Amino acid sequence: APLTARPSVPKKPPKSPVTSRRARATAAVVVGVVVAGVLALLRTTSALDRLELPLIDVRTRLVAGERAPDPRIVIVQISDDDVDAVLRATGESWPWVLGINQTIVGVIQEAGAKALVVDMLHLDRGAGPDDFRIDAARPLSPGATQRLEGEAEESAEYGRTLGSSGRTALAFKLDPHPTYDIAPRRDMGLKRLGSSGLEASPHLFARPGANWPVRRIAEGAKVLGFANTDPDADGIVRRAVVVGRMGDVVTMGLPLAGLSIATETTPEYRAGTLVAAGRQRPIAEDGAFFVDFRRNGIGAYARVAPWRILGWAQDRDADPAKKLPAAAIEALRDKVVVFGVNLEGSTDLVPSPVAKNYEGPEFQATVLDDLWNGGGRVRAGRFADLTLLFGGTILAALFGVLLRGKALPHLAAFLTAVAVAATTWFLFRAGLILDLATPVTGVVLGWGGAFAWRAGTEGRYTKWLEGTFGRFLAPSVIEAIKRDPSLLDLGGRRRGISILFSDVQGFTSFSEKLTPDQVVELLNRYLTPHCDAVFEHGGTVDKFIGDAVMAFYGDPIPQEDHALRACRTALSVQARLPAFEPVWRGYGLADFVVRIGINSGEAVVGSMGSSHRSDYTCMGDAVNFASRLEGANKAFGTRILVGASTYEAAKDEIVAKPLGRLGVVGKTEPVAVYELMGLVGDASPELLTHVAAFTRAGDAARRGDLAAARAALGEAARPRPADGPCQ
Repeated sequence: APLTARPSVPKKPPKSPVTSRRARATAAVVVGVVVAGVLALLRTTSALDRLELPLIDVRTRLVAGERAPDPRIVIVQISDDDVDAVLRATGESWPWVLGINQTIVGVIQEAGAKALVVDMLHLDRGAGPDDFRIDAARPLSPGATQRLEGEAEESAEYGRTLGSSGRTALAFKLDPHPTYDIAPRRDMGLKRLGSSGLEASPHLFARPGANWPVRRIAEGAKVLGFANTDPDADGIVRRAVVVGRMGDVVTMGLPLAGLSIATETTPEYRAGTLVAAGRQRPIAEDGAFFVDFRRNGIGAYARVAPWRILGWAQDRDADPAKKLPAAAIEALRDKVVVFGVNLEGSTDLVPSPVAKNYEGPEFQATVLDDLWNGGGRVRAGRFADLTLLFGGTILAALFGVLLRGKALPHLAAFLTAVAVAATTWFLFRAGLILDLATPVTGVVLGWGGAFAWRAGTEGRYTKWLEGTFGRFLAPSVIEAIKRDPSLLDLGGRRRGISILFSDVQGFTSFSEKLTPDQVVELLNRYLTPHCDAVFEHGGTVDKFIGDAVMAFYGDPIPQEDHALRACRTALSVQARLPAFEPVWRGYGLADFVVRIGINSGEAVVGSMGSSHRSDYTCMGDAVNFASRLEGANKAFGTRILVGASTYEAAKDEIVAKPLGRLGVVGKTEPVAVYELMGLVGDASPELLTHVAAFTRAGDAARRGDLAAARAALGEAARPRPADGPCQ
């Protein structure tokens, strides 16, 4: 669209934005608190777990394996390979008779193991008549009784082997609906819980009953520990429960029971603190902690295959004089051995963050390792989570409201989210787990809420500002007004400014030679770079009057160097004209001369007009004189004239020559005027010589020394023979 006289400015903007920085900050805090409060309420439910739990898994996988597995822990796990080897050697199929397990346990103990942790639930094999509930109305047959008594003798032998070293921890399982909670089993199990140092707590992981191992096998254990896992809602086991309750009876988890035997210490649990193996560590109220997994959970710990142990036993038994081989001693002496099973038909797998099928014995070994060496993590607590949530959300909202620019608020919000993530990461490595998804969501919503607030309170105002002033104010000025709308006070005010008037010499005669469309096109192509020059130096385009342009500097943004800005603009406009020459010559014009007048002084600036129509403009003597200077260029044969006030304000930066004094209507004394020639930093020696000679000529003429004046003028004209003032 062609540039025309600027449209009128509404008397008032559609809505006044919140201009006080303090008020905007208060609004941001309110937005942040509301968003964080809603998220905090949601976090008390399981609604955000789908976001939070996977992020815990990511952090868990990133640190898994940073600490090497404890070499004092060894796993003896019955696998399909062991079952096949025993079947080939003895013809014994799975499930094995207890005698085979007994042989394996005997070699482990003979080799000098520090402790044996049996991760198997001995519920059926080896059970005697007293290990079952017998219905008095349906007594066992003599044959069944004899078979169970044989089983009982076998389990008794196994139990004696387990107890021969006095260093065995045996698994049982807490259960809400136990099948093997028989009085003889229960009585034997309760004697071996080793829970004297554990304080009861209503928040502990609890089940009303337990499935106890066969009584005669349990007799061989020094301590019993429960082997339960407690998966989260998504089925993943992230935490290990090491202290729990069966009704009112407090008991240890199997890894803690094994550690107590290995270190010959009694674990103590008091008010969320666990002391084990001389090490104090925090623990959750339910008696659990997040596991610090080793690598991917497959083969992290040293292993000794059961078939190999059976081979050592077979070699020794073949020659009573022989002892266990050195390999057995090296593999098992002073080790804590986790003895378990994981094979087809007897699967013991734990779904974990690091592996979908984390083997059960490996899981128990990992938990034991964490307890022994201070691994594992606990949640930092509700207060810490809320602090991070509210802090991050409010900070993002503050950035969204207070920061300006296209990229800065978004960058600041992004960096806030990064800072939240970094905080949770470093604390995770230090053993504390904070929510990550919730505060990051808070940062995003806080930032979005801030922008929604700005759209509701500042959006219409900003749109009005850009639509009304965008074509007449420099972008930097528009941005400054957005930051502080009070700068655009549409009421009148007095302010020191510099005013620039420009006009195209003889444009009226040009327009008579051109069609209306050509006139508009020529004007648009000329005025666009002219306005660009105004904007580049922070000026305000007041209005267009045909080919004339009025601009001013120093309002609405105060500018101490407004005079220099106006001078730079005038020089820039003249410097762009050579590039415009092909355009005006294309229209058949003989020349295209732009004359500019600049003056500085106090003027009234503001919205002026009627109640229906007003303009944002300036008025006063300083404005009128700038217009007269533009016209005076014709008399002097110059392109840019500046008033004395402009010259005094910018003389250290500009090159200008004094032309004389003008009589001005309304002023009693003539006013000095200067021709603006260039900037000090860009001035050539020839230009400086010209200005100095012309200045001497003027001084001589005022003294009446016309000969000296004539000589100085000749010196001034030599580098610039076409100079209008010289002529």
